[in-house]
Amino acid sequence: MSKANIEEMIRQLAELDSAGMYLDDFLLTWDRSDDEISAVFKTAQILMQMRKNNISPQVFESGLAVSLFRDN
Repeated sequence: MSKANIEEMIRQLAELDSAGMYLDDFLLTWDRSDDEISAVFKTAQILMQMRKNNISPQVFESGLAVSLFRDN
């Protein structure tokens, strides 16, 4: 699958009504519309194709570090 196909999949994702999922409980799938469920699967397909084409989504490359300091 080429970069153009991935871009087409992203356009298809944008057409789905998934705005209700933002800051809401994802695990309550019975409360989700067909568009919202389709958006989850479309997102997974896009990320899988990006991985196969060696395209980084730059989601997990923040360099975040966590430190735990204890006061005695």
